[in-house]
Amino acid sequence: MGRYRLLTMNVLMWLALFDILRYSFSSAIWGILIAVACMVLFVFLIKGWYKDATFSPVSYVIGAILFLFLSIQCILIVGSLKILDTTDYYEMEITRIVESTYDAADEVTMKQSDDIIKLVIDRYPLLHYYIGGGEFTGFTARQLPHAMADELRSFMRWYIFRRILWCLGFVIVGAVCVIKSLSKKYVPSRRSERTQRQRVQTDRRRVSRRPRR
Repeated sequence: MGRYRLLTMNVLMWLALFDILRYSFSSAIWGILIAVACMVLFVFLIKGWYKDATFSPVSYVIGAILFLFLSIQCILIVGSLKILDTTDYYEMEITRIVESTYDAADEVTMKQSDDIIKLVIDRYPLLHYYIGGGEFTGFTARQLPHAMADELRSFMRWYIFRRILWCLGFVIVGAVCVIKSLSKKYVPSRRSERTQRQRVQTDRRRVSRRPRR
């Protein structure tokens, strides 16, 4: 069951990505730009600690894979931020649909709320991945739009937070892999300086201990 749920989430993530590319191409541009900025910072930090290091071909392959993963997550984050920013607009659209169908004091059943969600998704297909599974019961027609909008806001914040955690995880794993791909003769600059000073001190001690003829 857990594997099926994980597979379903991965499929939905890719479908959401393709739909963001389809309906909001600017999100893809901004997502890629943010990923580029993250990679520049990533390389800067690695080079700052390993000043004398030269990236190996494996390092570049790892960097390319990391950039791909970060780009996907950043595109999803930017697209989600846009949806979160326009939640008030969706709430007004849901209000129009509800007011045209039900009286304000009517209690909306789960089936009726599902029908409303389908209408909203038909107009805005991208929302399918974020409110398609919502269950709304015990609300009047006046309360329902705000309840749906709050559910969308809550879900989007949690969704964005998960994407950020994925980004951090990719960066940590990528950093470990890149560091391991560096040649063994390259060591952190501080450690290198310390080792060099220790060698100089050892050589001086050896010279001072040599018997005089």
